[in-house]
Amino acid sequence: MTDDLPKISDEELRERVIYSLLRPAVRLARLFGVPLKEIVASAELAYFHELKDAGFTQRESASLFDVSTRKVAQLAKRLKQNFFKPERDEELPRRIEFMLWAGPESEGRIHQSLPGYSKEDVRHALELLVEQERVVRKEGRTVYYEVPRSEFRLYQDHWMPKIDGLNNHLFSVVDSVFGRFFQADERAFARTLNFRIRKEDIDELRRLYEEVIFPKLRDLDEAAKASDDDVEMGLSINWAPHRLTELGLTEQPGDNDETND
Repeated sequence: MTDDLPKISDEELRERVIYSLLRPAVRLARLFGVPLKEIVASAELAYFHELKDAGFTQRESASLFDVSTRKVAQLAKRLKQNFFKPERDEELPRRIEFMLWAGPESEGRIHQSLPGYSKEDVRHALELLVEQERVVRKEGRTVYYEVPRSEFRLYQDHWMPKIDGLNNHLFSVVDSVFGRFFQADERAFARTLNFRIRKEDIDELRRLYEEVIFPKLRDLDEAAKASDDDVEMGLSINWAPHRLTELGLTEQPGDNDETND
């Protein structure tokens, strides 16, 4: 019974949750043979990326990291490199599009909600969204932008939107984790189901999403437009063969001559 389990401090709970969230990333790192040094460097950069998007200055980031401003400047330089630019270029339009689901907003208001981006970044993203017909520009005394219709199946078979979709997906997972572990928020929900299925029935999962789940979400979103107490929700759906990554791990214990401590 859960009542018999030992109690732990808030600090230990926080450490355990963060550790659990890191394990899947480390499994992929092991799968691809990524050195530990690169994992540490990626963690540093991701931490800085998070603070920058939240509007922290380099000096404030250095204070939180307990490192020199020179170290933070190096992270800022890495973040600006072309390696990360396509990901950020895709991320901002998606974030703005999600914001506009709640209702029309002006360019100025959108920029206020995204302190990690410049006015030029926001303007460029809005122009891109309008060009792709994902957002409509409404002329008037004040120019507003809005989502034209209740349609959000935005899957694109290209690495850039896939990476952005992965970021969005995992942030939704983190919201659920935070709500369940640290807020006792009953609106945060998580269930994982492992089951067996015939190969010819796998397509039924996609039909379940497209013909049942998605239409219901569209109806709920439409009903919320006329409500004064609507809540923005994030729902992530994924499926894959169980333990698929473990099947890709070719290097197993004992494959080399080194002795484990």
